[in-house]
Amino acid sequence: MTSCQTVREAAIEDVETGTKLSDYRMISLTGRRDGDRLPVQVVFEAGSSQLRMDLRFRIGVPTRLESGGYSFEQADRALQGRVRERSATFLGGQSDNPNLGGVFELLSREGAPLYKVSLPTSEVKRPDSGAPSMAPSH
Repeated sequence: MTSCQTVREAAIEDVETGTKLSDYRMISLTGRRDGDRLPVQVVFEAGSSQLRMDLRFRIGVPTRLESGGYSFEQADRALQGRVRERSATFLGGQSDNPNLGGVFELLSREGAPLYKVSLPTSEVKRPDSGAPSMAPSH
């Protein structure tokens, strides 16, 4: 079962063809926990193309995607739509940055899955405050 597998690397896959979009790299996973909510932004880039996912999680047992949207600017087209959770992993985050991962689907306007996005469990960095991205935020 796909939802039970551990995600080892960030990846975008075309659902229709099963092709991995190997040029894309996850360049950021940012957000800030607010009580039982965790809004995050995930950004992938490949050259001048970019995928941005804005996700809002409700932290609980289990943690679930409450809402999500995406903007996918590609060389030949631009897509926007909703994001659906297939699986999500949430670790910690009370006194330090939380860790988040999972598998998500980018949906067409009609609700059909277009792309599958896999995120390994990674630290959610606080939004940039002018400090280098590798520097601790606290």
